[in-house]
Amino acid sequence: MDRQTTAVRPEHRFDTNNLKRYLSGKLDSFSHNRTLTVQQYIAGQSNPTFYIETANKRYVLRKKPPGELLPGAHKVDREYAVQKALYSVGFPVPHPVMYCTDTSVIGTEFYIMEHVQGRIFRDLRLPGVSAAERTALYVAAVETLAKLHSLDVDTLSLMGYGKGSGYCKRQVSTWTKQYKASAHKENPAMDKLCDWLSHNLPASDNEVSLVHGDFRIDNLIFHPTEARVLAVLDWELSTTGQPIADLAYFLMPHYWPSHYKVISTMGGVTGVKGIPSPDDLISIYCCCRGIPNSLPQLNFFISMAIFKMAAIAQGIYARHLLGNASSMNSAEFGESVEPLAELGLQIAFSPTLSLPISHQLFMQSPKGQVVLQHVKEFMRKHILPAHKKVKEYYAKHKDTPERWHTPPVLEELKAKARAAGLWNLFLPSESGLSQLDYTHIAEETGHCFYAPEVFNCQAPDTGNMEVLHLFGTEEQKRLWLEPLLRGDIRSCFCMTEPDVASSDATNMECTLHRNKDHFIINGKKWWSSGKCVNVTE
Repeated sequence: MDRQTTAVRPEHRFDTNNLKRYLSGKLDSFSHNRTLTVQQYIAGQSNPTFYIETANKRYVLRKKPPGELLPGAHKVDREYAVQKALYSVGFPVPHPVMYCTDTSVIGTEFYIMEHVQGRIFRDLRLPGVSAAERTALYVAAVETLAKLHSLDVDTLSLMGYGKGSGYCKRQVSTWTKQYKASAHKENPAMDKLCDWLSHNLPASDNEVSLVHGDFRIDNLIFHPTEARVLAVLDWELSTTGQPIADLAYFLMPHYWPSHYKVISTMGGVTGVKGIPSPDDLISIYCCCRGIPNSLPQLNFFISMAIFKMAAIAQGIYARHLLGNASSMNSAEFGESVEPLAELGLQIAFSPTLSLPISHQLFMQSPKGQVVLQHVKEFMRKHILPAHKKVKEYYAKHKDTPERWHTPPVLEELKAKARAAGLWNLFLPSESGLSQLDYTHIAEETGHCFYAPEVFNCQAPDTGNMEVLHLFGTEEQKRLWLEPLLRGDIRSCFCMTEPDVASSDATNMECTLHRNKDHFIINGKKWWSSGKCVNVTE
């Protein structure tokens, strides 16, 4: 988790010495530590969350709020149970360590989990990262959601955890009750939205998986430097039911105006460069789950998500009025309930769900777009028309040593490509293109098996040139890299070994060690890529 913490707020204070004494008898890391530091996380609107640090270990504590609570809310025991089950099957959640039912320790039930070091983005627009990384982070998030929904509930040892089919009907009923129990004034829009949802339940309400219930970017911990989800947080609303409700909740910020700002910094994300469109995210999700790329009654699921968000906002404001809210900005949430309800109605009564402008999932730079168009034109005018000559050459020389030579027509095409500046496009230092730019170009050249060679972008030379460029000495670059970049020589890559699955490099048996000024290689290779004429080995 990130370290956006503050001193424990007065309404959430508890006896830390009592907690230390209790944990000393339960966890070894507390037995020999004289100091125990407790801070409260600033974020979090439901169950108060605390950062606990000893001399050699870091934990996170989640507890119920103090005072009078809404019926059925703040079930920290359920959070602990589902995280324990998910951790056991390798799904990314913090390691749950222990659960305490003894309310005399800190005043409420609580559980302890290990601290996960990584990045949490409180702003769904992901400021401070590049557009390409925004794309990758959102893709990682939706892939993680698809992984959750692909788990077999029956194997998770969560007997009786949820009620299964009929999830949407229960959700509408539950959040209607929660809203009415916490409402402080009349709200006709919420009443009308509730009525519409209850009379338009989806026919697919019998599908069942484990659902998170509050799956958002700011409930995920990402790797410090990679676009990879390390942990999914806040399982209070998890249960079993219709998985598309989870996906719709995740997509919800795409459907409200950018000025909306509800539930902390959960503002609209429409138009933010790099954030994939709902269409793109739905496509990725469906591909990961192996289901058809169409979601009937999506407007119902989006409206239900917005209704749920409005009910949550009302509950937060109600806790503010009671004086036991977990967040310092809880007073602001009362103002967002009515606008959310009106937006939910707008989407509900739309004949077709109006999506925001779709943005390209993987966006090229302006230069990359120009080069891609030049490559497409070159392919159309020169490369594809040469297919017959290339095919005839290889058919004619299939049984002679000439089959290893480059057809003359390809040498002619190489000269044209180099003259057109379409050369070494894979290497940023040569082409000025990013790897993302080149991805689109590689997809285009992949339509013809000899096209990459025409642009001097063929394997294994590309990988070998990259290695020489990044790690070669100046002498090695002069001898091997420069001729490769000119296309004067070719290189090869020897990997496959007869006795092991050496495509996994950790299995390789071939060894290399230094002997004075030389290296001795001891091993056997069966197949080599790129080993033909004019080869540098």
